[in-house]
Amino acid sequence: MDDLKELFAKNRPTTLTFDCYGTLVDWEGGAAKALRNIYGFAEQLVSDDVLIDLFLELDALVIREGIFPYSAVLQIVADRIAEKLLGSPTPELSKAFPQSLPSWPVFAETNEALTQLSQHFRLAIISNVDDDLIAGTLTQISAPFDEVITSQQTSTYKPDRPIFEAALRKLDEEPGRIVHIAEGLGEARPATALGMKSVWVKRSKRSDDGSKAIPNANAPSLMAIVEAAQSSLVAPHQIKAGK
Repeated sequence: MDDLKELFAKNRPTTLTFDCYGTLVDWEGGAAKALRNIYGFAEQLVSDDVLIDLFLELDALVIREGIFPYSAVLQIVADRIAEKLLGSPTPELSKAFPQSLPSWPVFAETNEALTQLSQHFRLAIISNVDDDLIAGTLTQISAPFDEVITSQQTSTYKPDRPIFEAALRKLDEEPGRIVHIAEGLGEARPATALGMKSVWVKRSKRSDDGSKAIPNANAPSLMAIVEAAQSSLVAPHQIKAGK
């Protein structure tokens, strides 16, 4: 595994792709708060940790059923959580859960880090989400993105390869000049298999998803990536005409 600074110094990337929810957005805090607001779950009934573990378990199961769009996945997940905790699903309430996603907060470092990185790299997002939901999230982010690739556009979910392949086609860049940055360890596998470099942002105890994927480097935060990029003296990128 490369040192983070070495990764930038050796590969001179032009493009950074990001997972959004978990890497740029505090999805754990946002989802837990939304579920409590919608259903009135008391802390005596369920802790945030248990609530998020339930969300992760059910989200992974529903995604593997091949259900699109992701807003439908979120609604089913909310129904199943209500069934587990309250005894029955409540469809009239579960519809509000996907609508809450654009309000899930970005991390405190996100805007500063992306603003600095955008001075040197093209930025893109690869996300398991719907176009309208991520459009709401992006109103919280001040830095520009060259491309936003979603599961709605590609009819596939990470960590499957097709959504990464779609990103490569859109970005029209050599894979080795792209660094994919994600909080979930499993995203390193498809990214590196396609020739991209991968940085794992270890934000929480859930960042290790058990995939045993091997990223090129680890980072504790986005600002650590900024520092590594700056220390490698990466020059501002030159985007080709028409790109």
